This record gives sequence, C-alpha cells and structure tokens, in this order.
Amino acid sequence: MTKLFYFISIFLFFGITGSAIGFAGTKQIATGEAYFDVATGHRYIKNSETTYAEYSQKGKLLRTDVPNTQPHLSTSKYITKIDRGYYMVYEKKQNQMIVQQILPVANDHPEGWRCKQLLSAEGYETD
Repeated sequence: MTKLFYFISIFLFFGITGSAIGFAGTKQIATGEAYFDVATGHRYIKNSETTYAEYSQKGKLLRTDVPNTQPHLSTSKYITKIDRGYYMVYEKKQNQMIVQQILPVANDHPEGWRCKQLLSAEGYETD
C-alpha cells in the first residue's frame, strides 16, 4: 500500500511539473488585419491592437472581443489570413437554386447572403 502511495505521489509530481514546464512557452499572436475560417465561414476583423470582431457566415456580428492570442486565430489550420487580393464567395438560395456572387474582401457583406468561401486572385492575370 505504501509503494502505491509513493508511486501515485511521484506520478502526480512529475505530471504537474511537466505540464507546468510545457505551458511556460510563448503564445502565438494573430497580427493580420482580417482572417477567414474556412471550416465555419466566420470572418475576423481587427478592431484594436489586441482584439478582433467575429462575424458569422451571414455577416452578423457575434463578438467584438476575440483576443489576438486565441489559439484558433493564431495556429488553426482552418484560418486563412485575408489580404487585399482575396475575394469572398457568397451564396443565396433563389427560386430553388443556389446563386453565387464573388466580391472583393473590401466590399461590405451583402444582406441575405452567406459567405461560403475565400478565393485568392494570386496567379491569375487580369485584363
């Protein structure tokens, strides 16, 4: 019984110490002006040096206080930094069909449309 107590004590000590050491690393910080989550269709727009505003697929403001240290913004594989050369693909159901429109990221979110995708103009030539 005493050996079991010592084993558990040692296990807990090293487990807590190891996790504390692992947590001591630096946090990633999101620094871009805007981000797009390809999994949810949400858009994040910088509103101060330390926070972002989160918008839904329909353009509805969800939160204004998303911290720039949130792991989702800084390290997620689903987050894409939005630059000027990007376009947003919007969809809307109309007459039993899905209609799409593509607008530059600088445009406002069109009312009644859902943001479904982010496109880059990189690699395409314009006339």
